[in-house]
Amino acid sequence: MTNGNNNRLNDADETSEAKREREKRERDEAKHEEAELDEALDETFPASDPISPSRIDGPNN
Repeated sequence: MTNGNNNRLNDADETSEAKREREKRERDEAKHEEAELDEALDETFPASDPISPSRIDGPNN
């Protein structure tokens, strides 16, 4: 026999796990973007106009 409360707890656990995964992915993406910006700056130093850190194939939307 299943308990309705247990099902709700399992759903909450899955939701919190999904939230943790999403937050980790967002942190990883932010770190990657920061690394690309740092690389773009390093590649152009000491030039006056740094290159754009965008991808050739377009934005990541």
